[in-house]
Amino acid sequence: MASCTYPWENISYPTMAEARACLQAIIMVEEMSFQDICVEGDMLTVIRKLIAAVEDRSCIRSLIQEINGRTPKLRSLQFKYVPRKANKMAHGLALEGRKYEGPRYWMEKVPRTVERLVNSDRNSDDDER
Repeated sequence: MASCTYPWENISYPTMAEARACLQAIIMVEEMSFQDICVEGDMLTVIRKLIAAVEDRSCIRSLIQEINGRTPKLRSLQFKYVPRKANKMAHGLALEGRKYEGPRYWMEKVPRTVERLVNSDRNSDDDER
């Protein structure tokens, strides 16, 4: 598994931020030569646009087109919706990313602050069983 943070400024819409994050994830996996990818996002609108067979006409059209233009290079790619409350790690990574001026990448590990969120999620899942 891999994760990254990438600084963006002046993004006025959450859908734009989510689409840019998705594009950045696709670029990262291309650069690392990954072939079987699952991109999870907590904005159902963006996930639906990425999966849809019809051409998008929204304000994130160019990002959706760029993402879809890159996907044939991968052996398999899934876009999955994950509710925000079920993916605290993504929010933790976003907060962590604010500490850096440039992009940050992690391979098979995450920053300590994010690791704590993952462990907390695991423990709460165990408690619910």
